Amino acid sequence: MTVERVGGRRRWLVPVVAVLVAALVYATVVLLYAGGLRESSNGCVVVVKGDERLNGDDLVKVELQPAAVNAANQRIQFQLTLKLPDRLLSPDGYTANQTVNLLTFPVDGSSVLTFPEGEALGSSTQSDYAEGIVEEWPFDSYRAHLTTLAYTGEGDERVGVPTEVCLDDTVPGWQLNTQTKPSDNSVTTASGEQALPTVEITATRSASTVAFGIVLLGLMAATPVLVLFVAISAYTGRRRVEATLTSWIGAMLFAVIPLRNFLPGSPPVGSWIDYLVVLWVIVGLVTGLTIYVLAWNRWGTCASPRGPEPREPAPPDPSPSNPPHAV
Repeated sequence: MTVERVGGRRRWLVPVVAVLVAALVYATVVLLYAGGLRESSNGCVVVVKGDERLNGDDLVKVELQPAAVNAANQRIQFQLTLKLPDRLLSPDGYTANQTVNLLTFPVDGSSVLTFPEGEALGSSTQSDYAEGIVEEWPFDSYRAHLTTLAYTGEGDERVGVPTEVCLDDTVPGWQLNTQTKPSDNSVTTASGEQALPTVEITATRSASTVAFGIVLLGLMAATPVLVLFVAISAYTGRRRVEATLTSWIGAMLFAVIPLRNFLPGSPPVGSWIDYLVVLWVIVGLVTGLTIYVLAWNRWGTCASPRGPEPREPAPPDPSPSNPPHAV
Protein backbone atom coordinates (compact mmCIF):
# COMPACT_ATOMS: atom_id res chain seq x y z
CA MET A 1 0.00 0.00 0.00
CA THR A 2 2.85 2.38 0.90
CA VAL A 3 4.65 1.70 -2.38
CA GLU A 4 1.49 2.49 -4.35
CA ARG A 5 1.07 5.81 -2.52
CA VAL A 6 4.68 6.80 -3.19
CA GLY A 7 4.29 5.93 -6.87
CA GLY A 8 1.07 7.94 -7.07
CA ARG A 9 2.71 10.97 -5.48
CA ARG A 10 5.57 10.85 -7.95
CA ARG A 11 3.16 10.72 -10.86
CA TRP A 12 1.44 13.98 -9.94
CA LEU A 13 4.51 15.68 -8.44
CA VAL A 14 6.38 15.98 -11.75
CA PRO A 15 3.57 17.78 -13.63
CA VAL A 16 2.97 20.11 -10.69
CA VAL A 17 6.66 21.06 -10.51
CA ALA A 18 6.77 21.60 -14.29
CA VAL A 19 3.74 23.89 -14.16
CA LEU A 20 5.22 25.87 -11.25
CA VAL A 21 8.55 26.31 -13.06
CA ALA A 22 6.79 27.46 -16.25
CA ALA A 23 4.66 29.91 -14.25
CA LEU A 24 7.76 31.25 -12.48
CA VAL A 25 9.61 31.79 -15.77
CA TYR A 26 6.57 33.50 -17.28
CA ALA A 27 6.14 35.79 -14.27
CA THR A 28 9.84 36.68 -14.33
CA VAL A 29 9.70 37.68 -18.01
CA VAL A 30 6.55 39.76 -17.43
CA LEU A 31 8.09 41.56 -14.44
CA LEU A 32 11.30 42.27 -16.34
CA TYR A 33 9.29 43.65 -19.25
CA ALA A 34 7.17 45.84 -16.98
CA GLY A 35 10.23 47.06 -15.07
CA GLY A 36 12.21 47.92 -18.21
CA LEU A 37 9.33 49.52 -20.13
CA ARG A 38 10.34 53.00 -21.26
CA GLU A 39 13.04 53.17 -18.63
CA SER A 40 15.77 55.79 -18.83
CA SER A 41 17.54 58.24 -16.61
CA ASN A 42 15.24 61.16 -17.59
CA GLY A 43 17.85 63.43 -16.05
CA CYS A 44 19.37 66.78 -16.93
CA VAL A 45 23.04 67.73 -16.89
CA VAL A 46 24.33 71.30 -16.98
CA VAL A 47 26.98 71.83 -19.66
CA VAL A 48 27.33 75.64 -19.51
CA LYS A 49 27.05 77.14 -16.06
CA GLY A 50 25.62 80.58 -15.46
CA ASP A 51 25.25 82.94 -12.55
CA GLU A 52 24.60 81.19 -9.26
CA ARG A 53 21.43 83.25 -8.91
CA LEU A 54 19.96 81.53 -11.97
CA ASN A 55 17.67 78.60 -11.32
CA GLY A 56 16.70 75.76 -13.63
CA ASP A 57 13.97 77.81 -15.33
CA ASP A 58 16.55 80.40 -16.44
CA LEU A 59 18.66 77.88 -18.39
CA VAL A 60 18.40 77.06 -22.08
CA LYS A 61 17.17 73.48 -22.20
CA VAL A 62 18.27 71.11 -24.96
CA GLU A 63 16.01 68.07 -25.00
CA LEU A 64 17.39 64.85 -26.44
CA GLN A 65 14.58 62.56 -27.56
CA PRO A 66 16.14 59.25 -28.72
CA ALA A 67 14.45 57.77 -31.77
CA ALA A 68 16.45 54.60 -32.46
CA VAL A 69 19.60 52.73 -31.55
CA ASN A 70 21.18 51.20 -34.65
CA ALA A 71 23.53 48.60 -33.23
CA ALA A 72 24.70 47.27 -36.59
CA ASN A 73 25.75 50.72 -37.86
CA GLN A 74 26.78 51.96 -34.39
CA ARG A 75 24.52 55.00 -34.45
CA ILE A 76 22.12 56.62 -31.98
CA GLN A 77 19.42 58.71 -33.63
CA PHE A 78 17.77 61.44 -31.60
CA GLN A 79 15.72 64.58 -31.96
CA LEU A 80 17.09 67.87 -30.66
CA THR A 81 14.54 70.31 -29.29
CA LEU A 82 15.48 73.75 -27.97
CA LYS A 83 13.50 75.36 -25.16
CA LEU A 84 14.33 78.93 -24.16
CA PRO A 85 13.80 80.62 -20.80
CA ASP A 86 11.42 83.55 -20.48
CA ARG A 87 14.24 86.09 -20.75
CA LEU A 88 15.01 84.91 -24.32
CA LEU A 89 11.38 84.59 -25.45
CA SER A 90 9.15 87.17 -27.06
CA PRO A 91 5.92 88.15 -25.31
CA ASP A 92 4.07 85.64 -27.52
CA GLY A 93 5.87 82.82 -25.69
CA TYR A 94 7.00 80.75 -28.69
CA THR A 95 9.45 82.91 -30.67
CA ALA A 96 12.93 84.08 -29.70
CA ASN A 97 13.53 87.76 -28.95
CA GLN A 98 17.04 87.43 -30.41
CA THR A 99 18.89 85.02 -32.66
CA VAL A 100 19.91 81.87 -30.78
CA ASN A 101 22.25 79.22 -32.18
CA LEU A 102 22.60 75.63 -31.04
CA LEU A 103 25.99 74.01 -31.60
CA THR A 104 26.10 70.19 -31.51
CA PHE A 105 29.03 68.00 -32.51
CA PRO A 106 29.95 65.42 -33.65
CA VAL A 107 26.77 64.60 -35.59
CA ASP A 108 26.06 63.30 -39.08
CA GLY A 109 23.87 66.29 -40.01
CA SER A 110 24.31 70.03 -39.59
CA SER A 111 26.25 70.89 -36.45
CA VAL A 112 24.74 74.39 -36.04
CA LEU A 113 21.03 75.09 -35.78
CA THR A 114 20.02 78.74 -36.02
CA PHE A 115 16.74 80.08 -34.62
CA PRO A 116 16.37 83.66 -35.94
CA GLU A 117 14.71 86.39 -33.97
CA GLY A 118 10.95 86.41 -34.35
CA GLU A 119 10.70 82.86 -35.70
CA ALA A 120 9.20 79.89 -33.91
CA LEU A 121 11.54 77.43 -32.27
CA GLY A 122 11.89 74.07 -33.98
CA SER A 123 13.68 70.76 -33.68
CA SER A 124 16.07 68.68 -35.73
CA THR A 125 16.79 64.96 -36.09
CA GLN A 126 20.45 64.02 -35.74
CA SER A 127 22.53 60.88 -35.34
CA ASP A 128 25.80 60.35 -33.55
CA TYR A 129 28.43 57.63 -33.65
CA ALA A 130 28.08 55.20 -30.74
CA GLU A 131 31.00 52.97 -29.86
CA GLY A 132 30.07 49.37 -29.11
CA ILE A 133 30.47 45.74 -30.15
CA VAL A 134 27.29 44.31 -31.64
CA GLU A 135 28.76 40.78 -31.64
CA GLU A 136 28.40 40.78 -27.84
CA TRP A 137 24.59 40.69 -28.15
CA PRO A 138 22.53 40.75 -25.92
CA PHE A 139 25.07 42.16 -23.46
CA ASP A 140 26.31 44.85 -25.84
CA SER A 141 26.30 48.51 -24.88
CA TYR A 142 26.99 51.70 -26.83
CA ARG A 143 28.46 55.03 -25.82
CA ALA A 144 28.04 58.24 -27.78
CA HIS A 145 29.83 61.46 -26.85
CA LEU A 146 28.02 64.67 -27.65
CA THR A 147 29.05 68.28 -27.14
CA THR A 148 26.26 70.85 -27.32
CA LEU A 149 25.61 74.41 -26.16
CA ALA A 150 23.47 77.40 -27.03
CA TYR A 151 25.04 80.77 -27.82
CA THR A 152 24.12 84.21 -29.09
CA GLY A 153 26.04 86.54 -31.37
CA GLU A 154 28.25 85.82 -34.35
CA GLY A 155 31.98 85.50 -34.92
CA ASP A 156 34.17 86.85 -32.13
CA GLU A 157 31.10 88.18 -30.34
CA ARG A 158 29.67 84.75 -29.66
CA VAL A 159 28.68 84.29 -26.05
CA GLY A 160 27.67 80.98 -24.55
CA VAL A 161 24.32 80.87 -22.81
CA PRO A 162 23.79 78.78 -19.65
CA THR A 163 22.66 75.45 -21.07
CA GLU A 164 21.49 72.12 -19.74
CA VAL A 165 20.93 68.89 -21.67
CA CYS A 166 17.97 66.67 -20.75
CA LEU A 167 17.31 63.12 -21.86
CA ASP A 168 13.61 62.74 -22.54
CA ASP A 169 11.93 59.35 -23.06
CA THR A 170 13.83 56.34 -24.41
CA VAL A 171 13.81 53.68 -27.12
CA PRO A 172 11.76 50.49 -26.55
CA GLY A 173 14.08 47.65 -25.63
CA TRP A 174 16.88 49.98 -24.53
CA GLN A 175 17.90 51.84 -21.39
CA LEU A 176 19.63 55.18 -21.91
CA ASN A 177 21.53 57.28 -19.41
CA THR A 178 23.48 60.53 -19.61
CA GLN A 179 26.41 61.91 -17.69
CA THR A 180 29.05 64.57 -18.25
CA LYS A 181 32.69 63.87 -18.99
CA PRO A 182 35.52 66.43 -18.90
CA SER A 183 36.97 67.51 -22.23
CA ASP A 184 39.56 69.93 -23.64
CA ASN A 185 36.88 72.25 -25.06
CA SER A 186 36.03 75.62 -23.54
CA VAL A 187 33.41 78.30 -24.11
CA THR A 188 33.25 82.04 -23.53
CA THR A 189 30.31 83.14 -21.40
CA ALA A 190 29.19 86.43 -19.90
CA SER A 191 31.03 85.51 -16.71
CA GLY A 192 34.27 84.48 -18.46
CA GLU A 193 35.91 81.42 -19.93
CA GLN A 194 34.81 78.01 -18.63
CA ALA A 195 35.33 74.38 -19.52
CA LEU A 196 32.78 72.72 -21.78
CA PRO A 197 32.14 69.10 -20.79
CA THR A 198 31.02 66.31 -23.09
CA VAL A 199 27.69 64.58 -22.62
CA GLU A 200 28.08 60.80 -22.67
CA ILE A 201 24.96 58.86 -23.73
CA THR A 202 25.05 55.19 -22.75
CA ALA A 203 22.61 52.73 -24.33
CA THR A 204 22.23 49.21 -22.92
CA ARG A 205 19.62 46.60 -23.71
CA SER A 206 16.79 46.38 -21.21
CA ALA A 207 16.48 43.41 -18.87
CA SER A 208 13.32 42.24 -20.62
CA THR A 209 15.12 42.13 -23.98
CA VAL A 210 18.00 40.14 -22.49
CA ALA A 211 15.57 37.72 -20.81
CA PHE A 212 13.60 37.27 -24.03
CA GLY A 213 16.75 36.47 -25.98
CA ILE A 214 18.03 34.00 -23.38
CA VAL A 215 14.67 32.19 -23.17
CA LEU A 216 14.49 31.93 -26.96
CA LEU A 217 18.04 30.58 -27.13
CA GLY A 218 17.15 28.05 -24.43
CA LEU A 219 14.13 26.86 -26.41
CA MET A 220 16.29 26.61 -29.50
CA ALA A 221 18.88 24.53 -27.62
CA ALA A 222 16.15 22.16 -26.38
CA THR A 223 15.16 21.07 -29.90
CA PRO A 224 18.24 18.89 -30.64
CA VAL A 225 17.94 17.29 -27.19
CA LEU A 226 14.40 16.17 -27.99
CA VAL A 227 15.36 14.97 -31.47
CA LEU A 228 18.36 13.00 -30.19
CA PHE A 229 16.24 11.40 -27.45
CA VAL A 230 13.67 10.21 -30.00
CA ALA A 231 16.32 9.07 -32.50
CA ILE A 232 18.40 7.12 -29.97
CA SER A 233 15.30 5.50 -28.48
CA ALA A 234 14.27 4.34 -31.94
CA TYR A 235 17.74 3.10 -32.87
CA THR A 236 18.16 1.04 -29.70
CA GLY A 237 14.77 -0.55 -30.21
CA ARG A 238 13.06 0.92 -27.15
CA ARG A 239 10.49 2.64 -29.35
CA ARG A 240 8.91 1.70 -32.65
CA VAL A 241 10.18 3.47 -35.75
CA GLU A 242 7.71 5.80 -37.42
CA ALA A 243 8.85 7.01 -40.82
CA THR A 244 6.68 10.13 -40.54
CA LEU A 245 8.87 11.44 -37.72
CA THR A 246 11.54 12.31 -40.27
CA SER A 247 9.26 15.14 -41.43
CA TRP A 248 9.01 16.39 -37.84
CA ILE A 249 12.79 16.39 -37.46
CA GLY A 250 13.20 18.16 -40.81
CA ALA A 251 10.68 20.82 -39.78
CA MET A 252 12.63 21.49 -36.58
CA LEU A 253 15.82 21.74 -38.60
CA PHE A 254 14.38 24.32 -40.99
CA ALA A 255 12.89 26.29 -38.06
CA VAL A 256 16.32 27.13 -36.63
CA ILE A 257 17.07 30.05 -38.97
CA PRO A 258 13.64 31.74 -38.53
CA LEU A 259 14.03 31.43 -34.75
CA ARG A 260 17.52 32.90 -34.96
CA ASN A 261 16.26 35.85 -37.02
CA PHE A 262 13.44 36.39 -34.50
CA LEU A 263 15.90 37.31 -31.76
CA PRO A 264 15.36 40.92 -30.57
CA GLY A 265 17.81 43.34 -32.09
CA SER A 266 18.68 40.95 -34.95
CA PRO A 267 22.29 40.17 -33.95
CA PRO A 268 24.52 40.04 -37.05
CA VAL A 269 25.78 36.81 -38.53
CA GLY A 270 29.02 35.84 -36.80
CA SER A 271 27.94 36.74 -33.28
CA TRP A 272 28.86 34.45 -30.40
CA ILE A 273 25.41 32.87 -30.48
CA ASP A 274 26.12 31.52 -33.97
CA TYR A 275 29.27 29.73 -32.83
CA LEU A 276 28.12 28.61 -29.38
CA VAL A 277 24.40 27.92 -29.91
CA VAL A 278 23.03 28.02 -33.47
CA LEU A 279 25.81 25.96 -35.07
CA TRP A 280 25.56 23.20 -32.48
CA VAL A 281 21.77 23.18 -32.63
CA ILE A 282 22.01 22.47 -36.36
CA VAL A 283 24.69 19.81 -35.76
CA GLY A 284 22.51 18.13 -33.13
CA LEU A 285 19.44 18.13 -35.37
CA VAL A 286 21.34 16.72 -38.35
CA THR A 287 22.90 14.07 -36.10
CA GLY A 288 19.48 13.12 -34.74
CA LEU A 289 18.06 12.91 -38.25
CA THR A 290 20.95 10.65 -39.31
CA ILE A 291 20.46 8.34 -36.31
CA TYR A 292 16.75 8.13 -36.99
CA VAL A 293 17.34 7.22 -40.65
CA LEU A 294 19.72 4.46 -39.48
CA ALA A 295 17.07 3.27 -37.04
CA TRP A 296 14.51 3.18 -39.83
CA ASN A 297 16.93 1.18 -41.95
CA ARG A 298 17.56 -1.19 -39.04
CA TRP A 299 14.09 -1.71 -37.64
CA GLY A 300 11.80 -0.56 -40.42
CA THR A 301 9.40 -2.93 -42.11
CA CYS A 302 11.06 -4.71 -44.98
CA ALA A 303 9.47 -4.59 -48.38
CA SER A 304 7.74 -7.88 -49.38
CA PRO A 305 9.67 -9.83 -52.05
CA ARG A 306 8.14 -9.77 -55.47
CA GLY A 307 7.14 -13.26 -56.69
CA PRO A 308 6.32 -14.42 -60.25
CA GLU A 309 3.28 -12.84 -61.73
CA PRO A 310 0.24 -15.14 -61.58
CA ARG A 311 -0.76 -16.70 -64.89
CA GLU A 312 -4.17 -16.06 -66.31
CA PRO A 313 -6.40 -19.15 -66.28
CA ALA A 314 -6.87 -20.85 -69.64
CA PRO A 315 -10.24 -20.26 -71.31
CA PRO A 316 -12.65 -23.19 -71.00
CA ASP A 317 -12.89 -25.63 -73.95
CA PRO A 318 -16.26 -25.12 -75.66
CA SER A 319 -16.36 -28.73 -76.96
CA PRO A 320 -17.66 -31.27 -74.43
CA SER A 321 -15.09 -33.78 -73.25
CA ASN A 322 -17.57 -36.71 -73.33
CA PRO A 323 -19.94 -36.29 -76.27
CA PRO A 324 -23.27 -38.10 -75.88
CA HIS A 325 -23.71 -41.37 -77.81
CA ALA A 326 -26.24 -41.48 -80.52
CA VAL A 327 -29.23 -43.70 -79.81
